[in-house]
Formats: sequence, structure tokens, C-alpha cells
Amino acid sequence: MLESIETKIRSEAEFLRQLKNQDEQAWSILTTEYGTKIYNYLRHRLPSPQDIEDVLSETLLAAVRSIPTFDGNVTLTTFLFSLANRKIADFWRRQQTTSELPETLMDASLSSDSMEFQEILQKLRPNHLQVLLMRYHVGLGVDEIAKVLGVSYKSTESLLSRARLELRKALDNARVRDV
Repeated sequence: MLESIETKIRSEAEFLRQLKNQDEQAWSILTTEYGTKIYNYLRHRLPSPQDIEDVLSETLLAAVRSIPTFDGNVTLTTFLFSLANRKIADFWRRQQTTSELPETLMDASLSSDSMEFQEILQKLRPNHLQVLLMRYHVGLGVDEIAKVLGVSYKSTESLLSRARLELRKALDNARVRDV
């Protein structure tokens, strides 16, 4: 296991070197593979496909500008999601509705159970939704989430715990209403 972690770190360092050297193939991988992960994260944080595309573009442009000075002190994924979170915050500041969750988190083609779950997610506190998405949708570890949010590991664990509790209560309330 230690060997695979070391291999992953070496391969990420090599990938970062290729990006810094303006390697076209590396940039293509960044925009397709990482871009897809970021896009899927943004889908739950922004109201429309156009907004998602705009914020994704802004995030990737910020990456292009920042990679030359990126020192690799966090993983590339953590770095890119930090940029994405900043761009999401910029978007909502421009919309002057930073305290509200986006209205259109649901896709019209979702099944009724899935739509119900999306409605429950909409009702969560924005910071709880954000941390749950990063953990379970994107697959970031607690340490990576802490770095993205700029808070301590313990604070992130606590936030994640409160978010899970809020989600569990919301799901239990939904079950009680259905009975």
C-alpha cells in the first residue's frame, strides 16, 4: 500500500511537471478527466447548465494561470477543487444570493425517489451540502476537504458529522411524511 501511495505521488509530480512545461497531452487530460469531476461537482452547486459551463471554464482558466506557480503542497485534485469553490463563491456573489441554495438542483428526468432525495438535499445548509458532495460525490478525503475549505481536519470532521446528522434527520422526516 505504501508503495502505491509513493507511486501515485511520483506520477502526480510528473503530471504536474508536464503541465508546467505546457505539455498539450497533459492539459488535455486535465481538462477532460479533472474537468469531468469538477463539472459533476458543479452540477450540484449551480442552477443551470450555462452557469456550470461558465464556472468550469473560469476554474480551468484559473488553473492555467496558477499551475506555473503551484508548488504541489496539496494534491492536484484538492488544488483544483479549491479553485472551483472560489469560482462558485464568485458566481454567487455576482448573483447577490450567496445565502441561498440554487433553486434548480434537480434534473427533470430524475425518478420520483431521486427527485425526492434532491429536494431533501436542497433543504440542507449550504456548507453541509458542500461537504457531503465533496466527500461522497467527488470522493475527497477529510484531509483534502479541510484543505479545500481552509479549515482544520477536526473542524472538517465535525462539519461532516453535523452534515450527516442533518441529512439523516431530513431523510427520517421524509419517511414519516410518506407513512
